[in-house]
Amino acid sequence: MLGLEFKLDALYFTTFRKPASTSLILSYAIPPYTTIRGLLSNALGKKRDDYSIQDWVKIGISPPEKVSKSREIAKILKLKGTGKTHNRVFPSSPIFKEFLIKPTYRIYLAGEEDKIKRVHNALLQPERPLYLGASDDLADIEVSEPIEIIEIKTKQVTGIIGGIHEKCSVENVPYKFIRRDKGFSIEYKTVSIPPTKTTTLKGELDCWEFSSGNVWLA
Repeated sequence: MLGLEFKLDALYFTTFRKPASTSLILSYAIPPYTTIRGLLSNALGKKRDDYSIQDWVKIGISPPEKVSKSREIAKILKLKGTGKTHNRVFPSSPIFKEFLIKPTYRIYLAGEEDKIKRVHNALLQPERPLYLGASDDLADIEVSEPIEIIEIKTKQVTGIIGGIHEKCSVENVPYKFIRRDKGFSIEYKTVSIPPTKTTTLKGELDCWEFSSGNVWLA
């Protein structure tokens, strides 16, 4: 299997909104898998609602050891209507919005050789501007060359880990879109975010060996 890793910088600030938050807009500490796949689809120039990339790419995420957070007051406008038609009425109220300040992530990808090479070329010369979270949150990337990776069992893991583990913060993040009739629903995945870049587990875990560490992929 071929692996690819790249550094992902939010140039200013960004928010990965938790959908259940209402009166206060909270942010995930890491970009959800759906956000990363959206960035890759944008680079590849795929059409809206084309989620084919989620069927083959595996993703690992290594967040910074400390993410700086802040809050601002935002005015959220909402349309009234059924979805087919909307009234020109915009109910709104000021609410607090949490955002992350210039976070930097290490993203790991794995898949078939031809597809990973295509993604690599697309990240070097993206079809559309790359952003995280909202469309105004521009992102900058630094891409490494693709390498052959092997699966190993290890206690030393770099980045987030699937499931719930001691001394970690736990997030239930959007993982992939599932087609339901004429629409889509979201599948979530529970992951643990260690306090340090590399963590030592009590037992061995199936990981993939990249140049910068052993990474759990989902």
